[in-house]
Amino acid sequence: MDQAAAELAASKRTLARRMQSVLGKSPLEYLQDLRIERSLHLLTTGHAGVDQIAAEVGYAEGVTLRALLRRKLGCGVREIRRNP
Repeated sequence: MDQAAAELAASKRTLARRMQSVLGKSPLEYLQDLRIERSLHLLTTGHAGVDQIAAEVGYAEGVTLRALLRRKLGCGVREIRRNP
């Protein structure tokens, strides 16, 4: 967040306000959406484990990714892999 704000010559708060007004979500929500999108692609096109995918998209543990998928999409890893 600090780096993005610096690149845009804006404060973190200004960046957060602008993202909220344009995208309708906070920077954290936006980042999570990007990570989920990438995770879905990796889950449906490959055979990597959840821990490996979690690390690739920026989470320290697979349990974090599993919880986020369940909360945002309402389904788990098995369901995602079964229904690409």
